[in-house]
Amino acid sequence: MNIIWITTQFPNGEYNKDGMFIYRTVKELSKNYKITILALYPIIPPFIPMLKNIKVWKKNYLEWRNTFPTNPIIPSGLENVTVHYAKYIRLPRINFFDSEGWFAYFALKKYVKKFSNLKDTIIHGAWIFPAGHAAELLSQKYKLPFIVQLMGSDVNYIKLNTPRYRLAKKILNKANKITSVSQVLIDELVNKKILKNSKNTSLTHTIYNFSKFSITDKQLIKKDLGIEESAKIIFFAAALRKLKNCDVLIRSVVNLLNKKNNVILLIGGAGYEEDNLRQLVENEKINNNVKFLGNLDEDSIVKYYNSADVFCLPSKSEGLPNVIIESLLCGTPVVASSVGEIPHIIEDNINGFLVEPNSVESLTLGLANALNTKWDRNFLRESVSFLSVNNVLQEYDMAYNDVIK
Repeated sequence: MNIIWITTQFPNGEYNKDGMFIYRTVKELSKNYKITILALYPIIPPFIPMLKNIKVWKKNYLEWRNTFPTNPIIPSGLENVTVHYAKYIRLPRINFFDSEGWFAYFALKKYVKKFSNLKDTIIHGAWIFPAGHAAELLSQKYKLPFIVQLMGSDVNYIKLNTPRYRLAKKILNKANKITSVSQVLIDELVNKKILKNSKNTSLTHTIYNFSKFSITDKQLIKKDLGIEESAKIIFFAAALRKLKNCDVLIRSVVNLLNKKNNVILLIGGAGYEEDNLRQLVENEKINNNVKFLGNLDEDSIVKYYNSADVFCLPSKSEGLPNVIIESLLCGTPVVASSVGEIPHIIEDNINGFLVEPNSVESLTLGLANALNTKWDRNFLRESVSFLSVNNVLQEYDMAYNDVIK
């Protein structure tokens, strides 16, 4: 069976490691399937970050461009996988988001056209937009079945009776199969009447690296990172944007510090909210208790999970966040908003605490409870053992076989 996997997130070397969770999933699936990755990237580079250092913008541009090979590649360790990096027109998403799938389609059809044999081939679009939309258009063009995989933000941002709502309804009701990392996302589509029912849906979770994300000695890691041994560490890792509510977390830390807690907040990630968050830390005069770590590679984030006494994700909305699973695999309890699939993973006083989104008071209480609880780290890891590689591979096998039948 051949899988054509369309995504806007796939790692492309040192410049961009987005989509490592897709890489891990594809790596395991490639043991049973021949997979072609059509990795979309915008024709226009990220000029704003480049222009921050205008003197070397050309050097930065060439580094960016050279990370997207013009010829297909077979990544190391993925012998049954071929990756094509396909540039496409991506206009400002605030106005043109719903047209992005068309641009992706025109960029991708030349790759699909080159396939010598399309028998037993499934197109797999990760996210509804633009990959799922492009998958639907390619399906019509080449008479191939297609799957749309729901990831979280693609569903959470759909508002009723908008062009995006109508387009999502068209795409998903034409799909041969809809899979999701979360049952909550499927239920939301049914509740919004985008789907008539959940009959043609199934779960396909992300594959997690159980060996990489593992428990190590907390005190040794703290010493290695230069963190005070007696300090209570709260770790946050996500894109720094309003959806993630990092400002609510900072205000909760202020409350904890007012109660004489020796707390340090470590913030991993980058994004447009970073300047505002730094200003908030400055205004609250807690600079000594908050550290911005920037984007973290896999090796670094494992260390920070293990150094932390609690991991916190106070988002306004989510699907099934990878960071929550990774934290638990490292034996670190989680305090997170009771949104999306999170309540299906986190149980109060079992492997963490659930809190109300947007509530400083609720988050402060949840963090205080987590910091004052003695946790069995091995038990925390065991709480997500149902997401083992074999179990997740079975989910994909069932979905793909349903489509081929």
